[in-house]
Amino acid sequence: MSLRQINRQKKRAAILAAAKTLVAESHWQNTTMREIAKAAQVSYQTLYNYFPSKADIVRALIIDTYMGPEEPILTIIKNYRGDLLASINEINAERFRLIRATDPEWLFLLASYFAPSRDGNQSGAHVMELVDQSGDSYYYQLLRQAQGVGQLQADVDIQLMAHTLYCIANSAGERLVFAEANIGALQNVLAQQSAQLVAPYLIDAG
Repeated sequence: MSLRQINRQKKRAAILAAAKTLVAESHWQNTTMREIAKAAQVSYQTLYNYFPSKADIVRALIIDTYMGPEEPILTIIKNYRGDLLASINEINAERFRLIRATDPEWLFLLASYFAPSRDGNQSGAHVMELVDQSGDSYYYQLLRQAQGVGQLQADVDIQLMAHTLYCIANSAGERLVFAEANIGALQNVLAQQSAQLVAPYLIDAG
């Protein structure tokens, strides 16, 4: 990764961290772009280059929460050693780690920016509708590796499989945030669902 890319990531992270702090301190509707820029210690023009509107910032915060931290997940993919199901479970565990630390009220505040309801609350389903489906790219990269080394059947539609893995993981994440779900039980169910989806298409190396 180039120095320029690293700096871009740092600025993006600083902007989102500042926005998250401001949301926690004040109602999102009252927070201005200039306040976010000041808190992130970037110019207004720099902020605009990364996020042209508050809606873009809100969407990015929600997406990051449900997709998970990029670097640890990319490390799992990079270090793939041939056990596809174990690697899928590692990605899901990393995403759960972040989701578990998320305050549902914070997500409600963000979601209310798009569609405020009378009582100020939003359903988990509404929040999930805001999550960019491109989040399946993590699973796609992992499946592509497995297919490339001959551990997953060549005729499998890995785009469809990746999207399905992403959807069932997000469904579990939604239950974790918006319901008093047991994380261990959720992880077990998610592992079983992933295995049912992927195992029939694995190629036995033995």
